[in-house]
Amino acid sequence: MIMRIDPLHLRAAEEILIGGEVFDSERRAFIANMNTVDLLAVPGSGKTTALLAKLYCMAKQMPLDTNRAVLILCHTNHAIEEIEKVLKPLCPQLFVYPNFVGTIQSFTNKFVANQACFDLYGSYIHKNDDQMYLYEVERFFKSLQYSEKGQNPANLKNKLFGLVNRDFEGSSNEKERNILEFLKNCSYDLEGRKVKIGNTSKLTYTGVNREYYLELERWKLNLLSQGILSFKDSFDISKSYLNLPCANDFKEILQNRFRYVFIDEMQDLDFDQVQLIESIFFTEGSTTIIQRIGDQNQAIYSSSSLHSENVWRTRNQIDPERFQADLSLNNSHRLTPIIGELVDGFALSRSSEYRVVGISNRESIPPHLLIFKDETHAKMLKERYIELIKHFGLNENSTNIEKGFHIIAWTTDKEEGSEKWHLRKLFPEYSREIKQKREDFDCLRKYLFLFDRRKSTFEAVRKSLLNGIIRILRIEGVNIPGSSSKKYSKSIFVDLVKSKGDAYYDIFKGRLFNWCYSIIVEENYQMVFDDYVNYIRNQLTDLIEDFKIQNSEGFINREYNFNFAEILQPEQIEDKGIIVKLGSVHSAKGQTHCATMYVETDYHTSELAKLTVFIKGKKNKADFVGCNPLFFQEQNFSHLNKVRSNETLKMMYVGFSRPTDLLCFAIRRDNVRNDIEKFKNAGWTIVPLDE
Repeated sequence: MIMRIDPLHLRAAEEILIGGEVFDSERRAFIANMNTVDLLAVPGSGKTTALLAKLYCMAKQMPLDTNRAVLILCHTNHAIEEIEKVLKPLCPQLFVYPNFVGTIQSFTNKFVANQACFDLYGSYIHKNDDQMYLYEVERFFKSLQYSEKGQNPANLKNKLFGLVNRDFEGSSNEKERNILEFLKNCSYDLEGRKVKIGNTSKLTYTGVNREYYLELERWKLNLLSQGILSFKDSFDISKSYLNLPCANDFKEILQNRFRYVFIDEMQDLDFDQVQLIESIFFTEGSTTIIQRIGDQNQAIYSSSSLHSENVWRTRNQIDPERFQADLSLNNSHRLTPIIGELVDGFALSRSSEYRVVGISNRESIPPHLLIFKDETHAKMLKERYIELIKHFGLNENSTNIEKGFHIIAWTTDKEEGSEKWHLRKLFPEYSREIKQKREDFDCLRKYLFLFDRRKSTFEAVRKSLLNGIIRILRIEGVNIPGSSSKKYSKSIFVDLVKSKGDAYYDIFKGRLFNWCYSIIVEENYQMVFDDYVNYIRNQLTDLIEDFKIQNSEGFINREYNFNFAEILQPEQIEDKGIIVKLGSVHSAKGQTHCATMYVETDYHTSELAKLTVFIKGKKNKADFVGCNPLFFQEQNFSHLNKVRSNETLKMMYVGFSRPTDLLCFAIRRDNVRNDIEKFKNAGWTIVPLDE
């Protein structure tokens, strides 16, 4: 029996979530709908709030019939944390068995990939982390020998150079980086003996008994047998497992457990992730209700969806005769009418009903075009942005300050000396690595600095220090005693220390506590690092027989030039009492800002260049023609480079739709010199920095 939303529960949700106001008709239609359907929602439409309201109402009716459950999936941990922050205090029953709330990755690992890894390769998942996997890729590549000219070329390293760098002209270092990227991102169809990038076979070796192909296969099988997986591997082995005859019973078990499946931010899923969920729950005879929620125009996380057609196509788009029309939320409560009109022009995918309609009643501030010369104008660019914030009185409201004032860019960092434009070139205080939550790094010293400093206890730094020790053991190839392939984890290492007796364990705990205290309270990093390295070099031999430092000297001795100010405030700069946060468009997705300055950078070329028409066969740039969203027009770029224009439309759609009040677009003078009047006539306020 399909559940019905109780009006009393819905009214309670409105009191809690939107201060007693009433959900508009669009959101009420979604909340009440309990069938399999897709919801397309514009930025700021309140889709997540509507989903929270629906889940709140459902939780009030738990347990469901026959004790079936609700499965709630999101792309990022942050999205899950937001759901938990709101609903866990109100509906704790939603977060316990038989329900499940988590990321697509965590669901896949818990319910499919872990069992698949054991059944197919003899090991449960030990490490599922792209950074650690990249280390394994680098170590494997360095172990390969290259045949010089005149020698036997039939080895794997030569083959990889030819396979990956065909028609690529670049330095040897660039070619090696291409191979590392290939090995990191490719999929292994070990049953079909194919190596793929995306859905394209790059290497097929079925029936070919060549040692260099088999060497690659053995390396991959060895990693899987140790439970070392990239994030992508989880989906690859799950797909293989679900194709086995025994998987039908397995799917039926999951279908019988989960009556309702909700997937938020659906547009961010990769093809394999979409297929995994569909293959489990959307099968003939399944009674599971699936509701997929998102905005196809904000598909910027998946490289495949960013560059090409959307990975997520709604059921109605695929088969309108069979499936009901998609639901839509067109009213943006975040955007003012003028910004809504601008953002709407960037929509790459739309049904006849889809429009971005700004309905905010806040002061309608026109978008501002800030024109700067180069990095010498960076300080002036920031100051002018802050002047605009003050001019409109945006810093005088506590709600505005809470939403924040942000500077974002598509490309945030490049290699030193790169001529390409990026955020760090203008604002050197930006540090991408510090802001990322990571457990593994490329040098030991970073483990003392780049832990999660938002935690108020010693937990995060303790975990990071233990991770550093585990990384050393992995680099040195140390296995758990009695095993030829099993590696240490933090818990197994701590158990090993405990096995030496209480006195030994107490000494270790005291040392670990002193390290944490000295880092957090006394900020004595060098003293801790010296003692930390001394422990690794001289004390681990008490625990692990024949342990010695051989392969990890470079990892231990590599320097890390940190900026302490970045560690304390890794995302922000302060000027004239106003805090401005720096970040990527990706990091800003899902956020609501009071003011946003989108800085033009170079991903291949600048945003403006990718939205500019070039006359076929000629090198000179023509005037803008046709419909260009920068001029408040619905885009029509079928005549442009499809890949580059598509990705630019999506990135700017996301970036431009963040602010409630002020949108600024910072652009280099050389790029816009001949088009300033066009921007002005379209409705932009022009702010040149050199006047």
